[in-house]
Order: sequence, then C-alpha cells, then structure tokens
Amino acid sequence: MSRPVFRDDAKTELEYSDETKQSLYSMFNYGVEHAGREAVAIQYFDNCITYGELHDLVNACAAGFLEHGVKKGDLVTLFLPNIPQCVIAVYALNRIGVVCNMVHPLSTLSELENAVKLTESKLILTFELNEGLASNFDLDIIRCRTPGYFPPGPKGFVMKTVYSYTVRKSPKAASRVTEWTDLLAAGKKRLQTTPLPPLEGKADDTAVIMYTGGTTGPAKGVMISNWSVNYVTTRLLLENVTHTPHIGDGFLAILPLFHAFGLAVCIQAPLSSGMRVMLSPRFNDKECSSLLLKEKVAYVIGVPAMYERMYPYLKDHDLSFMKHVVCGGDWVSHDLAYRYNAILGKDKGGAEFRPGYGLTEACGTCSLTRNHYRAFPEGCVGIPVEGTDICLVKPGTVELVPKGEEGELCISSPSLMKGYYKNPEATDDVLKIHPNGKCWLHTGDIFVIGEENNLCFRSRIKRLVKVNGYNVYPPLIEAAMEGCPIVAKACAVGFKWRDDRRIKLYVTLKRKMDHAEAEKHLLAFATEHLNHWSVPKAFVILDEMTMTMMNKLDYMALQDNV
Repeated sequence: MSRPVFRDDAKTELEYSDETKQSLYSMFNYGVEHAGREAVAIQYFDNCITYGELHDLVNACAAGFLEHGVKKGDLVTLFLPNIPQCVIAVYALNRIGVVCNMVHPLSTLSELENAVKLTESKLILTFELNEGLASNFDLDIIRCRTPGYFPPGPKGFVMKTVYSYTVRKSPKAASRVTEWTDLLAAGKKRLQTTPLPPLEGKADDTAVIMYTGGTTGPAKGVMISNWSVNYVTTRLLLENVTHTPHIGDGFLAILPLFHAFGLAVCIQAPLSSGMRVMLSPRFNDKECSSLLLKEKVAYVIGVPAMYERMYPYLKDHDLSFMKHVVCGGDWVSHDLAYRYNAILGKDKGGAEFRPGYGLTEACGTCSLTRNHYRAFPEGCVGIPVEGTDICLVKPGTVELVPKGEEGELCISSPSLMKGYYKNPEATDDVLKIHPNGKCWLHTGDIFVIGEENNLCFRSRIKRLVKVNGYNVYPPLIEAAMEGCPIVAKACAVGFKWRDDRRIKLYVTLKRKMDHAEAEKHLLAFATEHLNHWSVPKAFVILDEMTMTMMNKLDYMALQDNV
C-alpha cells in the first residue's frame, strides 16, 4: 500500500537566492529543506521515495561515483529513460562537478557513438533495452534496472516478473558492468569514513549536454549551465506557484530528462519546490491519464501529440483539481487548446491550457501564453518569459525588420546555452552579437509579433516553401487541414513542380475510407480554407504518421521521400 501524501499548505512562499541557484544540487537541497524529509519527492508507480530518502540516495550515489574513479570535470553519459536512477544520477553527478551527457535511451548505435565519442565519456549508465548497444564501447557500464524501484509487496513482485520476462532477450554486456545497487553500496561505505568534498559548483559551469532534436540536420551537443536551468526553473515557479499551497502537489513528469524542458520544468521545478514528481519510464496515454485522475495531479507539461492521445481518456472527467497545464515543443492548434479549456473548466475558474515556445538552445522555455487569456491568434505561443528579450531580424542578418513584419526570432536571456560542444563554427552561426552589444540566439524560426506582443509562430526557416514567389508556411497548412473532419494528422512538405515548388500533404485519416474519395474531400477542404498557393498539389494518405523520437512530426523523413 502506498504512503499517504504529505502536505504542508502553511508553506506558500518560495525564495531562491543566487547562492541557491549556483547548481542543480543546491536547488534540490533547497527543495528538501522547504518540503521536509518526510514529504514525497518521487512517486514511481505505487512506490514513494521521500525527500529525505532521495537526498540520502543522491549523496550515496555521488560518493559511489567518486569511488568508481569519476572526478570533477569528467563527463558521464546517461542513456536512461525516466526512472529514479536517472534523477538520482543527475543530482549526484552535479554534486561532484561532473557533466551529465544526456542521450535518448532509444538512440541508434551511431547516435550513441557520436555522443559518447564527442564527450569522451568516463562511463555510461544504461537500462535493459540498451545495454547491448553500450557494450560496443570501451567503457564501464552502470546497470540500472527498471524494476529497481518498483513497489514492494505482491504487486511489485508481479510487475518485476512480467517486466523481466518481456526484456529477457535484450542483449547484455559481458564485462565491465557494475550494478546500480553495488554503486550505491560502495558510496554508502565510503561515506562512513570520507565525507563528500565541499560543494564547489559554479553557476556558469556546464551542468548537462543535451542534443538537438535533429529535425533540421545532425544532432549537436548543447551545453547548458547550472544558471540556465535554474533561471528557467525559478522564473516559472515564482510566476506560477509561489504564494499558493504546493508542497505535496502532484507533477506529472511525462517529458523525458534528456529533454531540456523535461529536466528544467518536469524535474528541477517540482523537486526545488517540494512537489511530488509522478515518474514514468515511458509515455502511455491510457496509463498517464489514469494516473493523472487517480492522483489528482495538479501540474502537467507536455507536447501536443501527448495531449491529443490523452484527450479521449480525460474528456468526460472532472479536472477541477488541476492548476497548470502547459503545452509546447510543437505547433499547438486552436482546436486542441479550446477542447482542453472546455474540459478544464477555464470559463468557470479552472486551469487553462497554455501553449508556449522554447528550444534546447534556450533550455526549453522562451514564452508562455498569458494567464486568463480570452483568445489567441493561430500559432500564438504567448509572451516572453520575464527576463527574456526578443527581436525579429531578416533571416541570416542582424537587421531588424519593421514593426508588424515577419522575421527570424532572436532571443537574449540568461537561459541561453553556452554553445555547441566542440563545435565553435555552429555556435557562431546561432549566437551573434548585435549592434546593441548583446548576445542573441538566432532560432531559425519565422515569427510575427501580434497584438499585445504575442509571439505568433509561422515556420522553421528551413521548412518555408517559396511557391510562385510567395512564402508558404507548412505549419499553417497543417493546422488548417487538421480541422478537416476526416483528418487525424497532417504534414506538409515542398516538392519540385515544373519550374517551381508546390505543396505535398501527407495525412492520416480518422476512419478508413476509399483513398480517391478521401482525396476529393481533402482538396475541397483545402480550397475552401487555404489561400491559392497553399493548396496542396498532391496528397498522400498514410496508415501512420512519421514521428521523431521526441514525438514531433518527422517532416524531414517525409521530405526525403519526395
């Protein structure tokens, strides 16, 4: 049986000093003191880990890494999903000044090889489904078993038995493997005679290296500092959480730790404020929806595809217990936002579905829709987070565009990356000094600034299609066509047509129907709802839409098929 949820509604204020924001670990330590050791920090299935227990595990793990020969300045690869070992390792490595090299746990061998060799990692943490890939490198492996923190008792026994059977054929490393439990045991033994070294983390130290999604080319290693993560974390907490009871509130962590927004907002924010992180190693729409309803989760952060998949399981339930629902990472349609606002009871004082915008190079968060908004333009992603400056320039230049015109979004903020790891040329391409002397990140995204300074996304520069000399934006086409009654998902790409370019639209359908008949419906709908040059010249009906590992439209894969 799970423990009762500990709450302390008397504590409502959050205060973060510059000293607290020096490292990920110091922010976590603040969360421990703020919530108290008995409050639940992580809920993993029905197993609860308190703040006190998590703090002790982090310190033991840090000592274990030291005992294993890891030292300040080293880089360690975390090749893990959202399991407790990953959270513990991030804070433990940060505690001793080691950089976390965060790699998607389902990466291919070539992707893993690129990340490991680029960073010259000291060792690698794996789980059952990828240990075999890690064995291809001359590195020590820390084996993190997914069932390691399953709940005790009969339920946990059944879960472990079933899981172990499903992964029984997964390749394992033959040598140089240390079990996670042995790493912790070595750390606990070391702490009996040797305390951890003084906390020397500096705000500008690189905390993590994360990889760009690769939707516009090969993934690059993004260096994110302690200060960048903590700036995003504290801004969102101070604007949306402080002054209200929050200790014990559930926070559904469905974005992964190897995702910048996932680390800064789904893990660092709740654990720095005494909330309860609902951790799951993989996203499952039915399971996550059930967990949200059962535990009355107050905070959810996700991407559009996740919310679309959860909607059928949530739409008929009372969601009045929810406080904040944020959506980013991809185009957010009007339809999705309005459907969620309806079931959240926004007009009756309930939570709001708040689209936002961010990218890895800015630690995941740049803008967020205002509280209490009435409506927003198509593609609106809100206003800049406090302390974030924006401007629009002509693509490829530092020349500002006239007010009201479209341009490439540039961002200046404490959340900006330090640069791409060992890639100064690529860094110089996106981090530029403008005539005002400030450093700006050139995002590669086309925006227009609308009413009330709302940022309205148009397209990635690399996705923009010139049709008869006109700018055509695939995301706007996709948003419009997903309003077609027969369309489930749409992806628009450009293709060569005679001496010009035109649009090809890939779609999945909500129901089975004759393809020729479906194409007639699609063309009629497009002609009615799109301008002339945006109407697709060709339609392709797919059984399943191609998505990236980050659950975004994989338009590059479809573009390659054209």
